[in-house]
Amino acid sequence: MMFSPYLAFTFYKPLMTKTTRTLIFTTAAFVIPLSLFASAVMAQQGTLAADGRLPAFTHVQTVEQDLARIDSALNGTGSFSGRFAQYGADGSFAQGNVHLQRPGKVRFEYDDPNPLLIVSDGVTFTQHDKALETYDRVPLSATPLNYFLKENVNLARDTEVVSLQKLPAEWRVTAKDGSGTLDGAITMVFDPATLRLQEWIITDEFGGQTTVALQNLQYNQRMDPRLFILREDSNRRDRRRR
Repeated sequence: MMFSPYLAFTFYKPLMTKTTRTLIFTTAAFVIPLSLFASAVMAQQGTLAADGRLPAFTHVQTVEQDLARIDSALNGTGSFSGRFAQYGADGSFAQGNVHLQRPGKVRFEYDDPNPLLIVSDGVTFTQHDKALETYDRVPLSATPLNYFLKENVNLARDTEVVSLQKLPAEWRVTAKDGSGTLDGAITMVFDPATLRLQEWIITDEFGGQTTVALQNLQYNQRMDPRLFILREDSNRRDRRRR
């Protein structure tokens, strides 16, 4: 389920709904106009590959320093709250509120009529389907979100970085599970000036992509700790024991 710092992309699929897999395990397609713009700029700079595509690393000589800057920006983000928009490869769309507090805590509240609520308490990633009254859980470490929810983010150490593209409008970093245990990849998109995370794109082992874009974020404000606690309804527990 979901996406993690080591990009666990084979994640617990039986537990995932289509919407959840979209949010955490896949990534939406790139926006064509931006891609064309980026290609035009890189062509002017003489950095396009022979086949006309952007190289995986647009600035090879500064990759180590650039990754260190990204690590620093992520580690400097203690928390944020705002909106998210989720675009699935199948054309589906969902949105809602997001609350994130490092290390390890995040909450996705989907707008109606979507019945999902997803919460990580720092250890366990729980999906609650309010319509079905179900609670599905996986370790946070088995999801790609773990990559930037860790207390000490170090992409070079903890992942296999397969691409770092520095464009005028954005920086894009693509990483995979460094151990080779998990399939898929995650692309994180950053503002080029502030290096704040703007969106992530998760690609599953079949090439399906889902994009989650962050909007209207408020940073490093006091968070209610109850946001990251999801208790199973006691009546449901009683019914299940019978």
